[in-house]
Amino acid sequence: MQAGNVLILGQGAREHALAQALAESRWVRELWAAPGNPGLTQVARLSPAATIEAWVDLAESVGGLTVVGPEAPLAAGLADRLRARGLPVVGPGAEVARLESSKIYAKSVMAEMNIPTARAIAVDSVDALASQVRREWPLPVVIKEDGLAQGKGVTIVRSEDDWAAFLLHEATAKSSSRWIVEEYLEGREVSIEVLTNGRDYVWLPAAVDHKRLTAAPGSPNTGGMGAYSPVPWLTEDDRRRIDAKVLGPLIAYLQEHRIDYRGVLYVGCMMTEDGPYVLEFNVRLGDPEAAVVLARINDDLYPWLAELAEGRLLATTLPVSKQAAVAVVVASEGYPSEPRVGRAIRMGRTIARARVLHAGTKLVNGSLVSGGGRVLTVVGLGPDLAAARTTAYAAVDEIALEGAVVRRDIGAEFDSVG
Repeated sequence: MQAGNVLILGQGAREHALAQALAESRWVRELWAAPGNPGLTQVARLSPAATIEAWVDLAESVGGLTVVGPEAPLAAGLADRLRARGLPVVGPGAEVARLESSKIYAKSVMAEMNIPTARAIAVDSVDALASQVRREWPLPVVIKEDGLAQGKGVTIVRSEDDWAAFLLHEATAKSSSRWIVEEYLEGREVSIEVLTNGRDYVWLPAAVDHKRLTAAPGSPNTGGMGAYSPVPWLTEDDRRRIDAKVLGPLIAYLQEHRIDYRGVLYVGCMMTEDGPYVLEFNVRLGDPEAAVVLARINDDLYPWLAELAEGRLLATTLPVSKQAAVAVVVASEGYPSEPRVGRAIRMGRTIARARVLHAGTKLVNGSLVSGGGRVLTVVGLGPDLAAARTTAYAAVDEIALEGAVVRRDIGAEFDSVG
């Protein structure tokens, strides 16, 4: 293998985690990120490019491997355009990116391949939600916007009051023109991610994401407030059932339909008494899952991604560290609906014991301030989840951000910190 340049597209904590992992590779000559964030300047050269056209031109200029972080460029066909120019890229084309960008398409794939998922119906008007669904579907129900919602387009309706509030919001906000309504599933959620070339796949470390803003049942969904890995309660039998009922059939679908897939496949699974049920597919690394998953890969990441971009898998198994990782998100006051930005961020001297990934940050007159909803992701490592959690929260407590929102229960089942 020859050394080469790498371009990472995106500007969040996921991209910062990717950059940190790739910066440690002996095969990476020069690392670029676009548009990036202040934290990425520690390991990569930044470009302000932030459009599909600008990214294609930048990828040609960098002349190496491109890794697409977020989902929207993939859904818009960025990987297709790069491959059409002969450029190696990690990320699927627009056709199969619909697994994430269209929940209706994803449901049709699961129905065709008999992949377990919640019973669902597509609805294209508020009137239909108010009459047919509200009248005929027993509570609770899960309502998802059909499209890219960055993890926030999900509402659980548990009562008639919830129905009234949801319908009023949708009638005025008009945030979506189509929804998927699903039955509510009971169980434990786990994030499964694999590297796949569309024919074979390799498991990445499993993780658990905490999606709600707080631990309260009615708390709003977010892009993710924290994660941990490994997942001690996920058994080998669980993994075999995920292989047999979910991953195997989906790979068979890609092969039957001759779909070229070179990238990360994410499966949000609900582990029920009857086995795994798919909640969602994503076509890229999860965030905040990437923070803990990449921290536990015990191998040089570049050869894996370089081979994947060429449609090959480096090996049949990926070396994983025995270390545990816990990630805690520090979000802005008002997140996820109206985050307050422009507030100063200060960090203590001993925070270096943890990994601090930038997400919604920016520099103003040389000072670091909040620039988005999720501001930082703090990752603690340790010999077990309790130790990793202790390290993460000790670092979080050294971050000064006015009005910061932090969940104190990430991985709380493993010890009593917080």
